[in-house]
Amino acid sequence: MIKKFCIFIVLIFCGCADVSDFEKFSNDEGKSQEDFLADSEKCEKEKDKFSNKIQGREFGFEGQDTGYLGCMKLEGWSRKPV
Repeated sequence: MIKKFCIFIVLIFCGCADVSDFEKFSNDEGKSQEDFLADSEKCEKEKDKFSNKIQGREFGFEGQDTGYLGCMKLEGWSRKPV
């Protein structure tokens, strides 16, 4: 029972990885972390819009975060290279 509970907890933490870390993005406009959080929250809500997904693909993003990353790019945020 304890073993199953521990596995469940690990899966929850691994499955909840967050794309929106301030340190992973840069902005040429000098926006603050508060601006980032506001833009990130907006893009999190609008990530499933078809226009954001198309824009994300045009910027070269692929995968499940395409809409979110496309929206963030439109807000002036660029993802830092890994």
